[in-house]
Amino acid sequence: MCTACGFTSTTYDPCIDISLDLELSQGTSAKVTSKKSHKSHKKKEAEPGKSSQNGRLSTLMGCLDHFTRPEKLGSDQKFFCQHCQVRQESLKQMSIRKLPLVSCFHIKRFEHSVIKKMSRKVDHYLQFPFSLDMSPYLSSSILRSRFGNRIFSFEGDEQDTSCETSSEFELFAVITHTGKLDAGHYVTYLRLSNQWYKCDDAWITKVSENIVRAAQGYMMFYVQKMLYYKASEKQVS
Repeated sequence: MCTACGFTSTTYDPCIDISLDLELSQGTSAKVTSKKSHKSHKKKEAEPGKSSQNGRLSTLMGCLDHFTRPEKLGSDQKFFCQHCQVRQESLKQMSIRKLPLVSCFHIKRFEHSVIKKMSRKVDHYLQFPFSLDMSPYLSSSILRSRFGNRIFSFEGDEQDTSCETSSEFELFAVITHTGKLDAGHYVTYLRLSNQWYKCDDAWITKVSENIVRAAQGYMMFYVQKMLYYKASEKQVS
């Protein structure tokens, strides 16, 4: 969106998953200054539900808020405004136009810095809900919060059908990664008829819900709540 005249340009990108930055991996507030504090920080992260050293807790909703927040582009990233007919400073904002039946979220736990010439794995604990409402992250909701009840359509835009599907989702699978950047092991937690299973190579065992909540989520899979309960009813019958 042009900051001078308010002209908005919209681009649609199809995707099969959404990659999210961990909140605490951004900025200086998550940095530690000594080996002693680093050890203490890691110890606290291993306890789910507790905040990190700076008093903040990473959550999936916080990551989604970060993903859909307005971002002001720098002066070196000016775009050509069709209304002003010159390059102007602008705001960029991501949103979800249409929800799928299954939503997949990928957490960026592997960071690569060209400036520092180093790579590392981010081991921050991420709290994720078992029930998720995606309505705040829809394009229609973001437009409504910006312009009120006035919804502006764009040339060539199809009718928004996101309202035809439910925005309520249920968690049914979590993939975790243990180990380092260059070596590690993947484990999947799968939910069937309200029972969680740990799939570790050829070994499949029942686990409690608390074990899943404490897992270091790398990928989370959510299915629309209505479909999840329909599938559960069929399995029971």
